[in-house]
Amino acid sequence: MNKEPRQVMIELNQKFNVNFNEWKSLTDPKLEYSFMGLNCIAAIGDILNDRKSSKHHEICCKIYDEIFSDGVSSIYLASNAMDKPANIVLRRVIELGLAAIYLWDMPHMAFSWNHHDQNLSFTEMLNHVNSKGYISYINNENQTNIESELISSSRAQKIYGTLSDIVHGKITTFESSTPERFQFVEDEWCQFVTLVEEVIGMLVKAFLRRFDIAQEVFNKVPQAKKEFS
Repeated sequence: MNKEPRQVMIELNQKFNVNFNEWKSLTDPKLEYSFMGLNCIAAIGDILNDRKSSKHHEICCKIYDEIFSDGVSSIYLASNAMDKPANIVLRRVIELGLAAIYLWDMPHMAFSWNHHDQNLSFTEMLNHVNSKGYISYINNENQTNIESELISSSRAQKIYGTLSDIVHGKITTFESSTPERFQFVEDEWCQFVTLVEEVIGMLVKAFLRRFDIAQEVFNKVPQAKKEFS
């Protein structure tokens, strides 16, 4: 390729503009559930910020706006047919969502993560929030009767593993040699939105169960009551 870098960038932008215009032509982009859930997540962050009782809770409350921003960014990237970046950002959404619960009750880990670049293991966090002891703690704190997992361990692990394959460049995720590479394809869009809906729905329901704040959230996002109560 002998094109100047600037010309390459211009042509890429033109290509993605075409993709976005194709997305705009959809009669039903299927975004209502996803954005409703993202609005719930933003509301949860606001509610918890008013409830915070520890310095480390300030760290945790910052996560919710980041999840909202990443969720919107992921959807936007997919609407431009930038599928790999969209999935990579979606991986951040599910990982940060789990961290928001895990770190709330782990002050030392919150400070280690925030101040000392401590990496968080998705599997360890998932096992922790689904452990019998943690579920008993939640039930005792909230006067609830949760009997099952807070988040489906098998499904969350499956989604995270699939998204991680994209992050780590597994050859099965390559698309640069396919005929429809970097082009908007409605079926691929629908598949992605379905996955986004599942991830966001999983997180919202987990947040509501962990913090027992459903009514406050539904007061802020009334249309969500039908979907998440």
